[in-house]
Amino acid sequence: MKLLTENKQALRFIGVFIAVYILLNSVYGLFVNHYAPTSDPFTQWIARQVVWYLGFFDPSIAQYRSDVAEYIAIANDQQNLIYVFEGCNGLNVVIVYVSFLLAFRGPGRLLIWFVLLGIPAIHFLNLARIGLLYGVALHFPDQLYFFHKYLFTGFIYVFVFAIWYVWIRMVSSKRNGQV
Repeated sequence: MKLLTENKQALRFIGVFIAVYILLNSVYGLFVNHYAPTSDPFTQWIARQVVWYLGFFDPSIAQYRSDVAEYIAIANDQQNLIYVFEGCNGLNVVIVYVSFLLAFRGPGRLLIWFVLLGIPAIHFLNLARIGLLYGVALHFPDQLYFFHKYLFTGFIYVFVFAIWYVWIRMVSSKRNGQV
């Protein structure tokens, strides 16, 4: 019992994080499954944005949505280079990000600012990641797996960890009466 009382805040954090994550991830899963076997509207929106900005560099770029699978092909006039699946849309990263912010509770106004600034930042970083993956697929196709699975995904998570660090520092300083 002493162990529980000594670690009450840490256990509360873990409990809230897990509860919020499960809730948001379940809603997200229902949303994605609703559109199966094709891709969901948010993933389609992400693919359109990537094609739009890559079009400045390569006018032949286009997207092709599958009617039988949950992906969107992004291609130039010669070949399909990358496929955007629901996991590429960044929503899962946003769910983890928001779950942490809610679990490490802080002032409401500060929380709103961190959510309103963090989500678009994650979104734009994810768009850049997909665009860079297109470039890797075009110029270094043998390296695509490494860049997709580790390097670019790692960049997004390092960015999220950095935002969390700033959040913890700000919340902690407010709790200690510093500004």
